[in-house]
Amino acid sequence: MEKRISTTQLRAAKRVATTVEANLAKRKKAEAQIKKWTDEFNHQENVIRNYEAGLIADIGLRSEQIVTKVLEPTGKFYKNGRELKRPKYIINDNVRFDSDTKEYVVTINDEGNKEVAPVKDENDNEGAPVEDVTAEQPVEELPEELNDLTAQAVESEPAEAMQEEPAFEEMFGH
Repeated sequence: MEKRISTTQLRAAKRVATTVEANLAKRKKAEAQIKKWTDEFNHQENVIRNYEAGLIADIGLRSEQIVTKVLEPTGKFYKNGRELKRPKYIINDNVRFDSDTKEYVVTINDEGNKEVAPVKDENDNEGAPVEDVTAEQPVEELPEELNDLTAQAVESEPAEAMQEEPAFEEMFGH
């Protein structure tokens, strides 16, 4: 394609280019930052998914859907005057404890009120096993390499991991 422009139009283009130059540099810098932060975001998301893979496979939910981190003041202060706060993980409002079955029930509110199958309380050894946690809500598929790693971990548990830790009383004599 060929386009013919006059000398006046060429001078106008040069004036606009000098005016826009600073904005073009800022745009290029912003694009680089967006790429950098997108890469960082994707990396952190992959790390989170790797840590939560077992949880997602077991109950079909991410940790942030069940608990929330809250910083509790301790009443102590750093030397610079800032208050020392301790992190505490509290159960979200969408999780309730059913005392009849001794299980936690998680309600997901993304598409109306969907009730997810109860999650067995870790202190309860007599509860019914958790089955079909995702009856109404599909679970995000894990990448193939995570499925392979999870299968390998389940198949080959080392003998050291199978040994029971000594009871608290045995360790400390209480």
